Amino acid sequence: MTSFLRPLAYRHRWIYDTVTAVSALSVGGVSRLRSLGVDALQRELNPGSAVLDLCCGSGEAAAPWLAAGFSVTGLDIAPRALDLAATRHPGMHLVEGLAEDPPLAAESFAAVQLSVALHEFPRKERVRVLTSCLRLLKPGGWLVLVDLHPAGPWLKLPQQLFCALFETDTATAMLEDDLVSQLSELGFCSVQQELLAGQALQRITARKPPSAQP
Repeated sequence: MTSFLRPLAYRHRWIYDTVTAVSALSVGGVSRLRSLGVDALQRELNPGSAVLDLCCGSGEAAAPWLAAGFSVTGLDIAPRALDLAATRHPGMHLVEGLAEDPPLAAESFAAVQLSVALHEFPRKERVRVLTSCLRLLKPGGWLVLVDLHPAGPWLKLPQQLFCALFETDTATAMLEDDLVSQLSELGFCSVQQELLAGQALQRITARKPPSAQP
């Protein structure tokens, strides 16, 4: 279930942008939020490496990767979002498809980013998305995941209110799960978690083992 505000936010861009801006204040603003992925992995990757922004939407979280000189592919299921991405970020290669079953070749990317997107999926589909990330990464490649985390005492109530107004039950369900353990169980290694924004946000980096097979 979700409130009437969620579809309004996606139908009217100014509502979505306002909600994003307010939510991002605790990490230093929208620009900082969208740069969390590239900031975490830039030193681990060779210049110009192939990066996949999974569930890219209109490409705003992919833009910092482009600015840093990476070759960026964006995948999303929504044609309208991809049209916006093509207009705003013409340097991206865009693909329409499901994150659970991306129409992309195995071991194609040095890094995969999931920026504030994984909480949109039910548990079973979430596992499929993460499994797809593992398949798409080259051996030794990196996943960076930025998403919700149970907030500390000061932000617990605002987070609950935000989820009630703008998110679905899948977001609440993800707050109950241990993504770090789940990634390790799926076959990722070097899993590291950083808590941000009063613990309300988590940034996780995880590596595909260098010897792993697709």
